[in-house]
Amino acid sequence: MNNYLKILHNLVQNPFTSIHVIDKEKFHTGMLKLLLEYCQANNIEHKLFKNNTLHKLECDLETKSVDLLVTQVSHTKEIHITIIEAKFKTGLHVTDYKNKVVSQIQKYAYTHPEASEGIVVSLFKESTDLSIEKHEFIKQFKNITFTNQVLDLINKALKHSNKDSIHVYNLLVIWGNYLKDLKGIVNEFEKQKLNLIAIENLKANLQKLRLKGVFQQYRMNLVKEKVDKLINSDKISKGKLGNTHGNAFLHHEITFGKNDFNFEKYGIQWQNGKLKFYIELKNKGNKIERRDSALEEIGTFLHNNFFKENELPKNVKRNGKFKSFNIAKVEEFSDLNILPNQMADSLNYLVNNAERILEFTAQN
Repeated sequence: MNNYLKILHNLVQNPFTSIHVIDKEKFHTGMLKLLLEYCQANNIEHKLFKNNTLHKLECDLETKSVDLLVTQVSHTKEIHITIIEAKFKTGLHVTDYKNKVVSQIQKYAYTHPEASEGIVVSLFKESTDLSIEKHEFIKQFKNITFTNQVLDLINKALKHSNKDSIHVYNLLVIWGNYLKDLKGIVNEFEKQKLNLIAIENLKANLQKLRLKGVFQQYRMNLVKEKVDKLINSDKISKGKLGNTHGNAFLHHEITFGKNDFNFEKYGIQWQNGKLKFYIELKNKGNKIERRDSALEEIGTFLHNNFFKENELPKNVKRNGKFKSFNIAKVEEFSDLNILPNQMADSLNYLVNNAERILEFTAQN
């Protein structure tokens, strides 16, 4: 594991880390633009695009909400447009388009009917469906990663030094060194899947790199995929991933039926090493004390029956529409192999016992 300590040290000491740009998606998109333009200027062929003609390449940042729009003109005067969406710290999300909820990349396909290709560049390989509907040319976005295809192209480009582009060359050296070191950590996470990640001081170093949430979310997504297959009711929403204040979270929710207690939703949330049972009110009213009793009663039951071997974290009393009760300590980088079954069993219990929650609340 000493090798990983050296890798993490290198990442923390990288100049781009010290000036707090290396965790920014816009930074990596900009560096990708410089890389493509450097390859164009030095006649370096590559296979990032399905059409590898690099004649008159133009790269535009932040065009119609697209991270990077690449236009190429072939020797036969054909125009090829590639939509590039960079995802370094966050995953793909859904958005509104003409009063319809669609995936982010589907919206870009709608707004760029002339595009011939779409690419998602990510840190970890995307697990979401990248299929596209109702587009003449794009049927699916291609997925490449920063630490594989992009790093390979950087290494290829750095074999061609050009004094007229020496400043760009030097930037690519620093960026390439960062991605090379990051690849070692990414590969270890992908190799271990849900097993323990036994790297000393991992969480603290990822915090310094401002990437803790990225690696947490990768692990949470592996758990989410298994839980979603194990839940036995369509009343339980598929897991939702997110990030608040640099900490990733996984959220499964169930909607209450009509009730007298202002209860709207309930379920299980996992964030910052804690698994929580929560109840959300429609609005903050006078039923808070009754909800607190239900949270403690049901939360304690969940811990004793599904997470007995896990430590029970201390609960902090806070009021609001959303309130939770800690039911288990679960570190994101620990051995998570049994967690999907524990979470699915808990959710299946909760959806089958909504009436019990309400009945208990009525007794208090």
